[in-house]
Amino acid sequence: MSAETPPSSHASFTSPAKTAEQPDSAVRLTLKSPLDGRFMRADGSEYACKLWRISTNNADLTLSDDEIIIRADDHIIAYVDNIGRLEGTVISVQRDDFTLQLIQTVHQKNKLAAKINWLSKNTSQQSEQRRHARHTPARTEAILILDDGSEHACKILDLSLSGAAVATNLRPPLRSIVTLGNSQAKVMRHFEDGIGIEFLVLQTDLPKD
Repeated sequence: MSAETPPSSHASFTSPAKTAEQPDSAVRLTLKSPLDGRFMRADGSEYACKLWRISTNNADLTLSDDEIIIRADDHIIAYVDNIGRLEGTVISVQRDDFTLQLIQTVHQKNKLAAKINWLSKNTSQQSEQRRHARHTPARTEAILILDDGSEHACKILDLSLSGAAVATNLRPPLRSIVTLGNSQAKVMRHFEDGIGIEFLVLQTDLPKD
């Protein structure tokens, strides 16, 4: 897919996700199993997509067809399972992912917050849910390998069987594949000091403290 993102555009990726228990303005949910949907462009063309993160302000979606060109400022209307209609303007494009800044009334925003709360309480897909106990390993220094093969020193902040928080100045694209040590992982979030990753294969053992 060809994507164009102007330097001035930015998404909410740089802040750690908030849970759906927080005030309305912070309601945010990352879905472990993305929801199926379709979106329509201004010219009436329709395409399949998946919603993998939703807040009361933004929606993060992944294209099902990598030949589609999405650009910042595109106006899009999407229909997503268990969420319904979402309308907004594209504010960020990263590979097959794009972020919508939602256009909605106060009433619509309140309804969306209620849906997000319902999803967080009635599925196993809670935002920032830590499915396995995390700890800080005795040796925190590690090597992070990006998908272009470049190697970079980093520090492991915490580690679990399913993922890790890594201190680094790098900001690989969300959903891109990296390697930490000998384990491949997907970049799931950016935060002030680094990135959060989820291992592609559940780890069977962790370094001892």
